Amino acid sequence: MTTVLQRTAPPTAARGWWAKTVAAARYEYLMQVRRPAVWVVVIGLIGLRCATLFPPGFTSTTDHATLVADWANNFSQLCPIGVGAVLADRVRRESRLELDDLLTSTPTGIGPRLWGKAIGAGAATITPVAVAWVGLLGYLTAQRGAGVIPVGLAAFAAIILPGLVFISACSVTIPYLTGPVLYRIGLFGYWIWGNMVGPRYGIPTPAGTPFEAIGEYPSGAWFHGFLLDARQRGITPTGGEAVLSIAFLLLMALAALVITQLVLTKRSPS
Repeated sequence: MTTVLQRTAPPTAARGWWAKTVAAARYEYLMQVRRPAVWVVVIGLIGLRCATLFPPGFTSTTDHATLVADWANNFSQLCPIGVGAVLADRVRRESRLELDDLLTSTPTGIGPRLWGKAIGAGAATITPVAVAWVGLLGYLTAQRGAGVIPVGLAAFAAIILPGLVFISACSVTIPYLTGPVLYRIGLFGYWIWGNMVGPRYGIPTPAGTPFEAIGEYPSGAWFHGFLLDARQRGITPTGGEAVLSIAFLLLMALAALVITQLVLTKRSPS
């Protein structure tokens, strides 16, 4: 009897905050990554954008950094919309399944559930992007040699990933206030206006500034990628401005989660 008791896992209430969050993240990841819509929507948007490469002719460059940077910019054009769209319904999933009361009664807590959802479901929705990128690097390696691989991994981390983390955090939190349908409309409008409608249109927009989410600043500063909106503002991004751009996105993602946790805790009857 003593041996059995010693081998029994501690109850959830006795586990720390991080252990609960990891457990929730693992559950959310496995649930989200199995959804066909995640793969179809995200990879479909990547394929749609990459069907017409921009800038034209960049695939003929001999510079590995420029090559992967411009590929990364093509990935970043539309796939964040897909990531956000398929993540937006995660907050209402429990309500549809009538699990709200059950989850509230568990000792896991609001914080670990929210952060676990953001980490797990976000990582699962980014997985198709990572798989497509690895496939691209495999193709480029066969064409250009293994030197593409480290540059390609660095470009993914610096250009593509920060924007996806930002969109994932917003897509797990903001629909608590707006609902998934209104959020998806707002996400589409924000992404086009804030990242693809540059200053050439005469509309106030963060496009071409360090506060855009499309990764143009790290692309231009560190990988010599093509610049469009920043150059129209007369800006050639520096390394410091690239760091600022990434830090801004990560801080906004963190703020979205912290504020949502505070709001949900205040709303909770317990």
